[in-house]
Amino acid sequence: MLNPDFTCYSLALLEDGMIIHSSRGSGLRPLWNALETYSGRSGLILHDKVMGLAAARLINRSGMIDEVYTTVASLPAEKFMKGCRIRLTAIQVVPNILTNDKRNICPGEIIALNTSEPDAFYRQIKAMLDTAPSLLPLH
Repeated sequence: MLNPDFTCYSLALLEDGMIIHSSRGSGLRPLWNALETYSGRSGLILHDKVMGLAAARLINRSGMIDEVYTTVASLPAEKFMKGCRIRLTAIQVVPNILTNDKRNICPGEIIALNTSEPDAFYRQIKAMLDTAPSLLPLH
């Protein structure tokens, strides 16, 4: 297993111990793009700097990821991933993922917390990504 190097990337997708995709972007967009690009694969490992519930739900929906390594995960993400049997290794677990100014819960986390139906959740996240500026943190 390759140890995460979040000085080189914010997200990396690994297959057979090799990085097949990486990004320096923030929010959900890099994860969304990776899951879309490598759709159909399985048994992958994900290094993602921040893991909120929205990211966890997207990972589960993809069926691609067996294991996630992160610096910080939200408690809802940790609980969800345990229920899905996706291994999560987090340096720190926090109540929720916050915006960069630490004043509010990130929009993606809010959608994930308030939308239990999987298809509705997916549509709302897609709509948010389609309309959001690319630099907005959307965990």
